[in-house]
Amino acid sequence: MAALGGVLAELGGLPADLKKTFTNVFTYLVPNLRFGPIEHQTKAENFQGFYVNSTTASSTGEFSILHGLGRIPYLLKPVLPLDVTGAQMVPLEVTRAADVNRVYLKSSVTNAPISLYLE
Repeated sequence: MAALGGVLAELGGLPADLKKTFTNVFTYLVPNLRFGPIEHQTKAENFQGFYVNSTTASSTGEFSILHGLGRIPYLLKPVLPLDVTGAQMVPLEVTRAADVNRVYLKSSVTNAPISLYLE
């Protein structure tokens, strides 16, 4: 709740009616932000990113993932779905800059299913 307390402290100088409205909005919003379930090419619940599921290459060479964002992503975070037995986080390396269609990676672990959050 420290995050909510910091947000509410910033409202201190507002007129009473605005402070009450913003306090109500932030009291609801801040504790309820969620990334949501990890499903391939599905938007996160409250954030701008999307999830993608893929598999690392069958060799330790480069592989690419079609991301479906319609723009160049600037962030990739491995995520671990807790409802998938055998899901794992593997080392990933960016082999070239992402483009409007794909991200380019390699891993020392082959044929591993991976889930990623892209923004």
